[in-house]
Amino acid sequence: MTINLEHADDHQYKKRRDELLNNLEDTLVIIPAAGLKTRSYDTSYKFRQDSNYKYYTGINEQDGYLVLSYDVSGNRKSMIFVLDKNPEMEQWDGIRLGYEKAKDYSEVDEGHPLSEFENVLKNTLVGHKKIAFDLANKELMDLVTSMLRPHWFKRRGQIIPNEFLHLPVYTGKQRLVKSQVEILTMKRAAKLTERAHLAAMAKTSPGVNESEVYNIINFIFNQENASGQAYESIVAGGVNANILHYIENNQQLNDGDLLLIDAGCEFNGYASDVTRTFPVNGKFSEPQKQVYQAVLDAQKNAIAQASPGNTLKDVHMAACRVLADFLIKNNILSGSVDDVIENGSLKKYYPHGTGHWIGLDVHDTCPYDIDGEEIVFSPGMVFTVEPGLYFPENDSTPNPFQGIGVRIEDDILITEKGHENLTVSIPKEIKEVEQVCQNDFSALLFPSS
Repeated sequence: MTINLEHADDHQYKKRRDELLNNLEDTLVIIPAAGLKTRSYDTSYKFRQDSNYKYYTGINEQDGYLVLSYDVSGNRKSMIFVLDKNPEMEQWDGIRLGYEKAKDYSEVDEGHPLSEFENVLKNTLVGHKKIAFDLANKELMDLVTSMLRPHWFKRRGQIIPNEFLHLPVYTGKQRLVKSQVEILTMKRAAKLTERAHLAAMAKTSPGVNESEVYNIINFIFNQENASGQAYESIVAGGVNANILHYIENNQQLNDGDLLLIDAGCEFNGYASDVTRTFPVNGKFSEPQKQVYQAVLDAQKNAIAQASPGNTLKDVHMAACRVLADFLIKNNILSGSVDDVIENGSLKKYYPHGTGHWIGLDVHDTCPYDIDGEEIVFSPGMVFTVEPGLYFPENDSTPNPFQGIGVRIEDDILITEKGHENLTVSIPKEIKEVEQVCQNDFSALLFPSS
């Protein structure tokens, strides 16, 4: 049976909302939809729905609110507010669901035109002790406090919110464990990401511009109903690889350099996040090979820690130990492995963490610890493992690796017995990488099946 990943999780929205409210007794919850972002003057960027709004409603339409009420009497109610039907505006901007269809699709109790939001919210505040939303949303904060202000001066007869909760803490924890359909969706994103990286390796050669490779990646990401990049792709040749968030992607690729590509596809809102580093001319030099193998060994050591009961900190430390050992053996750092990790000197060459949660957001919103305790892996959690080594061209410590930057990244799913690498099919062993660099580019870009 083929699962339509665009709609397979529709029945989960009500279940997700109920689960959220189970942790938010006596609370009024507000989740806004995303709006259009201005690109210039009267044009906008491509619309991308707010991840939480999508997670709890499934609706991919701009402007709106989901309101969940769980009052002190134990009554629950869900309401959705969307743009009303408007034939004139729909002729310009596309068909709107309207509040009746939005209500039915998301299985909420009530649907309302967006124009009624403030009125209904004002009348819904009474009866809740707490209110939860993204406290960084200043516009919503101002609106809520203006509605509460008159109630604050009344001394009796009303229960109104007197506690503000930062909603992403709760939604992030809930989104941490993925459903089977979410996992299938992420695997689909990973498959398109695989095709893009393979095509990029085959396309790359001396004289090609970073922008050409970037465009090939995006072409593949936009195929087969995907929604494009999960984040702005990094295509960094030579020393550009030492800029962790390099996105200019416009320099010529030179013979003898490496190319670092950090790029992932988004499919039905879910992200993939993969980095591969490979030689522009298809053959690693000896110094490049040494650095690359050290990073690959660090990644393998880190992934080995990906099993129920361990933590992201365990994964990070496993990578750090391998990288520290390499730097010490090559006289770049001095001291023991423990010394260079504890005193921070490793951070000069490995300045970032080894992984992050991934899902509807490429950096999913769950914290890494709760009340100071590291989150322990359990089945359904997905995160990246991405060690790297970066040697600035002007490093004051002489070494044969100056100018080299290498990162290798995969997406890892925790399973009952250990883990599954969702992006394992993208080559990363040295011989495999060199082989793929010789592949037929056109066959990868336009596969026969």
